[in-house]
Amino acid sequence: MKSGIAAAAIVLISAGGTATGLTLNALTPQDLVPAGLRFEDIAVHLLLQASLTSVGALIVWRRTENRIGWFLSAAAVVSAVLYLVSGYTVYGLIGHAPVPRPEIAAWVFTWLGGSLGLLMGLTVLGFPDGRLRSRSARFGAALSLVGSAFAVAMLALRPGPLLNVPFLDNPFGVAALAEWQELLLAVLFTAFVVDIGILVSSLWQRFHSSTGDERQKMKWMLAAVGIAGGGVPLIAIPFVFVNWDVAKVVFSVLMSLVPLSIGVAILRHRLYDIDVLINRTLVYAATTATLLGLYAVMVLSALALLRPVTQGNELAVALSTLAVASLIQPVRRRMQHAVDRRFYRSRYDAALTLDVFGTRLRNEVDIDALRRDLVEVVRDTMEPAHASVWLRPQ
Repeated sequence: MKSGIAAAAIVLISAGGTATGLTLNALTPQDLVPAGLRFEDIAVHLLLQASLTSVGALIVWRRTENRIGWFLSAAAVVSAVLYLVSGYTVYGLIGHAPVPRPEIAAWVFTWLGGSLGLLMGLTVLGFPDGRLRSRSARFGAALSLVGSAFAVAMLALRPGPLLNVPFLDNPFGVAALAEWQELLLAVLFTAFVVDIGILVSSLWQRFHSSTGDERQKMKWMLAAVGIAGGGVPLIAIPFVFVNWDVAKVVFSVLMSLVPLSIGVAILRHRLYDIDVLINRTLVYAATTATLLGLYAVMVLSALALLRPVTQGNELAVALSTLAVASLIQPVRRRMQHAVDRRFYRSRYDAALTLDVFGTRLRNEVDIDALRRDLVEVVRDTMEPAHASVWLRPQ
C-alpha cells in the first residue's frame, strides 16, 4: 500500500512540475525567449522525462527494496523541478508577469541540473539492486558525490551572467572565484573523466562476475549504454550539422533507452530476449555497414567505367542500387553465420551438430545406431542431466 502511494506521488510530482513549467513557458511570447529556453527546446526531452518517471515509479511500486527505483525517481523529480523553474524564469523575467523573485528561480535552474550526474552515477554503479558491492563502485560513488557537489557549487557561485540564463547576472556570485575559474574547470573535467572510467570498469567487472538472471540484467544495461553511447557520436552529432531539432530528438530517444532497459531488467519482463536483441543488432549493423561500403565502391567504380560512355550518373547509381539490393540476403546470411560463430559459439556448434545429424539420418537404417546417434546429439546440443529414447512397441 505504501509503495503504491509513493509511486503515485512520484508520478504526480513529476507530471505536475513538468506540465506547469511547460505551460508557463508556452504563455510567454516565444520570439522574446532566448535559444535554449524556448518551448520547443525543452519539450523535446519529454520522452526522457517520461521514461525516468514511469520506470522509477514502477520499480518503487513493484520492487520497493531496490534502490535503483528511488534513484530514477529522484532524477525524474529533479528534472521536473528544472522544467518548473525554467518556465517560471521565462514567465517572470521575459513575460514580465507579476510573480515573486523569478531571478531566484533562474539561479536554481542554473545549478540544479548538476545533481542529476550524481543520481545517474549511483544508478549505474549500483545496478541491478542499488548496492555498491565493490571497492571501485564505492570509490566511484564517492567521486560522483564530490564531483556533483563541486559542480553545483561552481555553477551556484560563479560570478557574472548565469550559465543557462545569460541575460541575468548571478545574484549570489562570488567575485573572488573569477580568477580561479579555469583551474576549477580543469579539476572538474578531470574528475568527470575519471568517474566515467570507473563507471565503465565497474559495469564490466560486475558483468563478468555475474551469472544467471543477474547476467541477463547486466546485458540489458550494457546493451542500452552501448547503443546510446555509440548512437550519440554516430547518429545524433552528425544530425547537428543537418537539422538541430532532429538531433535533439535522436539524443532524447537514445538516452531514454537506459532507464527503459533498467525497467525491463529489474522487473524481469522478457529478460532473456536480450540475447536475440543483441544478436539481431550485431547482424543488421554489420550488414548495413557492409552494404553501404559496397554501394559506395560500386557507385564510384560504375561512374569511372561509364564516364566515357555517358555524362550522367543516373545509370551508375541505378546499376549499383540493383546490385546491392541483390546482395542483401547473401550478406545478411554471412553476417549471421559470422556473428553466431564468434559470439554465440554454443548455438553455432549446436546448429552444426544438427546439420551433420540430419545428413547422417538420411543414410541410417539401423534403429539401434540411430537411437545412439540421437542420444549423442541431444547430449551435445542440450546438455541434459539424463537422456534416453523410448520406442513404442508395434
